[in-house]
Amino acid sequence: MPKVKTSKDEVLQKVIETIRRKGIANSSMSDLAKQCAIQKSHFYYYFDSKETLIKEVLATVNSYMSYNLNKTLDDTTLSITEKLKRINRLIHKLFLQYDGGCVMANTALESAHANPKYFEEIRFFFEQFIDGMRQLLSEKHSPARAQYLAEQIVQDLEGGILLMRIYKDPKYLKNAMRRMSNLILH
Repeated sequence: MPKVKTSKDEVLQKVIETIRRKGIANSSMSDLAKQCAIQKSHFYYYFDSKETLIKEVLATVNSYMSYNLNKTLDDTTLSITEKLKRINRLIHKLFLQYDGGCVMANTALESAHANPKYFEEIRFFFEQFIDGMRQLLSEKHSPARAQYLAEQIVQDLEGGILLMRIYKDPKYLKNAMRRMSNLILH
């Protein structure tokens, strides 16, 4: 394998794509190194174990989602409709643009019984997602109702992602996104 200089961020981006498609169990360090076109030893330069790598993958996804969601929610120049359009673009980019669906949900399902050590990052992702939806809903609903609907929206989106993967049809996620828009705007 040729020697290629690769940054940690470039490695993480390629690993995220692979983990999204294949899952943790089906992605050995050797497979991931091949996907990144680097030596396996290069992984150990950045990550001392596969567990550390997976935690960094989850932290990277969390950081990306949190930054982009909060940037949209905190922009006081945007109407709720404009915020929703941006959130829809973010959801599209995270879950429709690449094969494999939601890294967080996939990892949660795959490791639920065997490896709950990833749950802190996974919970943080979903808490941020629910809180963002709650913020949008709080303009028209009581705090309790906004929380309930926010949880419903995230559950619906994740179900849409799951069915999209099972049936290889994006309509399931797109339908969930439409329902989200209706709940937030009406």
